[in-house]
Amino acid sequence: MPRSRNRLLAALALTLAACAKGEADWRAELDDPDPYVRGLAAIGLSLEAPEASAPALPVLFESIDRSGGGLERASAHALQLVGPLHVEVLLQELVEEELMSEDRRGAIMNALVGAGASAAGPIVRSLQGPGRGRAGDLGDLLLAIGEPAVPALVELLETSEDHALQNFAAFLLGKFGPRARAAVPALERASRSPDAGVREVARKALGSIAGGVPARTR
Repeated sequence: MPRSRNRLLAALALTLAACAKGEADWRAELDDPDPYVRGLAAIGLSLEAPEASAPALPVLFESIDRSGGGLERASAHALQLVGPLHVEVLLQELVEEELMSEDRRGAIMNALVGAGASAAGPIVRSLQGPGRGRAGDLGDLLLAIGEPAVPALVELLETSEDHALQNFAAFLLGKFGPRARAAVPALERASRSPDAGVREVARKALGSIAGGVPARTR
């Protein structure tokens, strides 16, 4: 966790502690007519009781979108804090919300990346369903998660019957380079696929993983 985020969350924790409020108090204030009070309540609930923070998510989104409201950064950090607990909700928001601010999109993507390996499987499942139209964003997320995303991409490559998704999985694995060595057996099998496109992308990925050495053809 970056030092700046540590400092910000520590300062928020001290501020919220000074309010002497508990989980029930923060939950009650999520419906306050004042957007600042609502935002502070969402942050407070996320810090005080992360496991009970689901009702805070819409308010965190609202605060992130509220330019000049004073809680944008703190709300984004709170979202990242609780992100691993709400991966499916964040993915649904990212995939289904058409009119989303860039600030909210960035905060959600940062939260999903922060969730690490626990987000990789749901992201890949989304690619196979409603997230297909957002393949660019979801691919960026998997690349940002890094090596922990490799097993989920290998599973997609091995189990999907959709050649376009197989191509995409192989392409992303190639982007990881040597970090995707665990994917080599699956890519070697894919390099013998009956589909010419899958064969080509898999062989290129194998070359990238090997450090630019062309993959063997069989």
